[in-house]
Amino acid sequence: MKHPKVIDLLLIAGLALCLASVWAPTYFLTGDGPCHLYNARILHDFWSNKDTAFYSRFYNVVYQPNPNWFSTFAMALLLFIVNGIIAEKLFLTFYIIFYLSGFCLLLKKVSNNNFWWLLVIFSFVFTHALTKGFYNFSFGIAIYFWVVSSWLRYLDNRNIARAFLFFIFIFLAFFAHLLAFVFAVFTCVALIGSYSIVAGAEGNKHDGRRFFLKNLVALILFIVPFLAIMAWFTNKEGGMQLSFRPHFYRVVELAQFKHIVNFNHYELTWTTIIGCTLLLLFVLCFVRLNGLLKVNKFDGFLWALLFVGAIYLCFPDNILGRQMDMSLRTQVFAHILVAIVIAYKMPLEKLKMAGAMVLFVCFIVLSGLRFSTQRSASDAESELLTAGKYIKPYSVVLPLNFSPGGSDKNGKEIADWNASFRHATQYLGAEKPLIILDNYEANAGYFPIQWVSGINPYHYLSAGNGIEGIPPFARIDQYKQQAGVVVDYIIMSGYNASFLVDANFKTLYAEVTAMYHIVYASQSGQIIVYKKNGSNTL
Repeated sequence: MKHPKVIDLLLIAGLALCLASVWAPTYFLTGDGPCHLYNARILHDFWSNKDTAFYSRFYNVVYQPNPNWFSTFAMALLLFIVNGIIAEKLFLTFYIIFYLSGFCLLLKKVSNNNFWWLLVIFSFVFTHALTKGFYNFSFGIAIYFWVVSSWLRYLDNRNIARAFLFFIFIFLAFFAHLLAFVFAVFTCVALIGSYSIVAGAEGNKHDGRRFFLKNLVALILFIVPFLAIMAWFTNKEGGMQLSFRPHFYRVVELAQFKHIVNFNHYELTWTTIIGCTLLLLFVLCFVRLNGLLKVNKFDGFLWALLFVGAIYLCFPDNILGRQMDMSLRTQVFAHILVAIVIAYKMPLEKLKMAGAMVLFVCFIVLSGLRFSTQRSASDAESELLTAGKYIKPYSVVLPLNFSPGGSDKNGKEIADWNASFRHATQYLGAEKPLIILDNYEANAGYFPIQWVSGINPYHYLSAGNGIEGIPPFARIDQYKQQAGVVVDYIIMSGYNASFLVDANFKTLYAEVTAMYHIVYASQSGQIIVYKKNGSNTL
């Protein structure tokens, strides 16, 4: 099929729009993004032997091989080249390019070069997971495309170079995110199955069985080291702790494509159009009965979709004894696999082209809606970071956030669908050496930076709703007595007097006003910085 030049132009325009979404605002603010960058800065400084005496009192660097390492290590390396938020923006740029090129390559492979369908790739780049700051999982999806593409090429022509390339990608997938690794492995197994059936039909059953066993053994040899680490990791975390039951409401959420809403509820209209278009085209793939009965060599993707769909519908959101947002993560994979199945199974090319254009238009509209929110969030973040002028390096800082969705200068909520400002203060730690006490990542247990056990603020400072609660609660003087840590500064963002109706917060507020005094309040009054009485800092 001839490649229309208009496709090249649309692909370039889509890529440019994705990159502009990251680079146009001063800060591309995501829920956990500042925390990832802050911890990357700490790891980078440990590697550089810089300020290690200061950090070592609070943090340990742990090199046990855990999933979720990818973003911290990648940004820590980028910090050798660039500073602060530029490292995060470069990381997100690599994500966009890696994601789009991998998805594009895979669709070209399975769709017999139906170029119009390539336009669907842009609908999947900015997911709710990404804007929540789930960088490892998001990059895991991007790596998934490369894992599967390299495996398809290995199945087509086994050689050492392709085997090595597949191993590199499966290695990256494992250390990006465990779920992406599991889905990639299952997809590869399923593709062995579909390739084997077709090989048996074209030759004889013996050829099909031999193809299946030979490639299954090869795949097992590739992934055995990671399976061993995964077993150790899940056991360390207390086991999967699963309880299965159907969640039928998720079918509606699948049609809404709820989990690509980034910031605000009004995006839902456009994500619903995307979700319904994908599901309608998917159903039309099977209007003819032989579409179900005849096996295509790429039907491993269809079987992988059934596997992911079962997890999506029946798994709880919490596994490994903690909230893992399983429906959020698996829904994205389900829609990606739907798009892949449509790519090779949809017989009506004009209908597929029309569907691709609908999705591309929705992507353009969503980009415009999101850009407005990103600009407001960036302005609010700039106001928050003015607090940094009043905070001396080598200080301990406690952020108290009363507006996780952020507030503009008029007090209006910026994001009603996403806690974009949950860890926004941690960008301060990317600019200067600070201990920022709401560093949840260091409390998770599976990132390379971890709190020293006797100082962990989530154990000794946090109480009641916790330091990340709304309203937050902490016992500052108790933290000093038990852990020996003096909190030098407190940053309140989005505070108003209505929170004093909460008894616990009222106790905390009394402690703050007795032990600290205000050294800065932003022009809008959204940001207030308190300094410890009698402190010689600043």
